[in-house]
Amino acid sequence: MAEESRGNNGTYQLITPPNLLKVKVGNSDGAPGFDLKAIELATGAVDNLADEFEERLKLETALITKLSKDMDANPDRAERLAKKIVRIARDIGGLGSTYGYELISDACESLCRYFELIGAPNRASGEVVRAHTEAMRAVMNNRVRGDGGDLGKELVNSLDGLVDRMI
Repeated sequence: MAEESRGNNGTYQLITPPNLLKVKVGNSDGAPGFDLKAIELATGAVDNLADEFEERLKLETALITKLSKDMDANPDRAERLAKKIVRIARDIGGLGSTYGYELISDACESLCRYFELIGAPNRASGEVVRAHTEAMRAVMNNRVRGDGGDLGKELVNSLDGLVDRMI
C-alpha cells in the first residue's frame, strides 16, 4: 500500500538478468560455449612448458645443491644462502603443481618448512637440503606425475620425517 501512495499504480515489472554462465558454457540449443580449439591450444602450450620446467628443475636443483655445499663450507653466509634456497624452492614448488608434478611441490614445501623450523640458518644441514634435491631429481628422472601413489606418500613422509628429526 505504501508503494501505491507514492504514485505507483500497483503494477510491477519482473526483470530476469541473462544467465551469462549458460552463454559461456552453451546449452542443448547449440548456443555458443567455450572454444574447444582454444582449450586444446592452451593444453598443448602447458604440455610444452612442462618440458621447459623439467629443464629448469635440473638447473635449479643443481644450484640448490651447490648453495647447500657453500652453506656447509661457509656458515657465516648461511642466512643469505638459505634465503636463496628457499626462494628457488618456492618458485619451483609453485610450478610443480602447475605442470602435474605434485611431488616436486611437496618436496619443496618440506624443504621450506625445514628452514622455517630450524630458526638459525647457520644450524641448517646441507645434507638435509641435498636429500630434498635428490628426491626431486628422482621424481623428474622417473617422470612421476601426480602424487606418486603409495610410493610418493612414502617419499614425502620420509622427507618430512627427516625434517622433524633434524629440528
